[in-house]
Amino acid sequence: MPKINKDSLKILPRTKIWIYKFENKNTYFCRFYVGLGHKNYKSGKFEKTLKTKNINDAITKANEFYKEWFREHTDTKQQVREHDFDLDIAQPYINYKVRKYKNRTDIKNADQGVRDKSKWQYMKPMFDEVDYTDLELVEDIINNDLLSQLKDEDKSGNTINKYMSVLTQMFKRAKDRGKVSFIPDTPTQQVINTPRYPYENQELNFINERCRELNIKEIDDFHLHSKDYFNLLRSAGFRPGNEPLSLRRKDCEIISSPNNPDKEYLKYTIWGTKTKPIHNPIANSWFLEHIYPEINERHKEYQNDSDYLLFPHIKNRRTLQHKTGKLFARISKDLKLFYHKGGTRPLYAIRHTYATELYKKGTPVEDIAELMNTSSRMILSVYLGHTDQSLINLAERVPNKFKLVK
Repeated sequence: MPKINKDSLKILPRTKIWIYKFENKNTYFCRFYVGLGHKNYKSGKFEKTLKTKNINDAITKANEFYKEWFREHTDTKQQVREHDFDLDIAQPYINYKVRKYKNRTDIKNADQGVRDKSKWQYMKPMFDEVDYTDLELVEDIINNDLLSQLKDEDKSGNTINKYMSVLTQMFKRAKDRGKVSFIPDTPTQQVINTPRYPYENQELNFINERCRELNIKEIDDFHLHSKDYFNLLRSAGFRPGNEPLSLRRKDCEIISSPNNPDKEYLKYTIWGTKTKPIHNPIANSWFLEHIYPEINERHKEYQNDSDYLLFPHIKNRRTLQHKTGKLFARISKDLKLFYHKGGTRPLYAIRHTYATELYKKGTPVEDIAELMNTSSRMILSVYLGHTDQSLINLAERVPNKFKLVK
């Protein structure tokens, strides 16, 4: 068997695809691991000639072979989970609390078990398909995703603490049973009470630029796809996570006004949102003109109605949600943007940016609420309540023409 020319070997960081030449060949080959048990790949490795001498063409073709192989061979049936958060962590605690307080009318808070169960049902979707032995991942979900969603719904600090307490007690019992070796940190009272501040547009542009740099440096298209995702969030004020990552090709439609057919708009269709069955946000014009065509060009091979708009080659959207959130936070921290006025600005802060920018341009609060699929009260109290622009507008509405004694 011919030997690999080690000087030609390149290993792509995310997929671990080997791209190389043999010592007696001038063209590139690729190889990647597909697992044992495939009759045509007894060694567990897929290997194929790329028929090109150009390394950039070789990388492109190797990625195409990789995507095609796993698209054809991935079993879409439900897999047995090695770590089931609900079964292993949550239910033992919930069942214990329900049993403890059942039929206890002689003590205060006799319905505590039922209330804890209700809180878990609220949090459960965030922890589906999560490896609960991964401390960093668990704390990221608690301190960013869960905290952001609770604050987005204008929950009080006391209420948020109750949700965090349920999680802490779950992990204490799981640790006692040997399921985990840690109890995750939850947000401090100061962090809970600190408002979520928006990013400036220029700050988000810096994050985009860093994604481009990482993509060039690491030859990893994940950073480029992540930049698309961050821009999508900026385009229509989505709640980061399942809603935008579930968008498929059929959910994106170019529409125009009968009175002005030359003016086009990009309409999204979000199914099963938190507040109504269908929500139709509209992308801003910059995204439609500059970013959307770039996404279509990047994913030319994924144009079926059922293909995902973003990261179409990745099936596990829950893992994708956590991975993109961590990437955003890491880049923001590297650029010294994450910590701001005593609080943090995770990916969810982009939603605050969207509301703030519309408000600066004079968009009525009622329209902002409609576009963001929330209420006017939430826009005023959660998204705009602590912005400089809203405070300036408030000061201008308050009469201040009274005299002070020096």
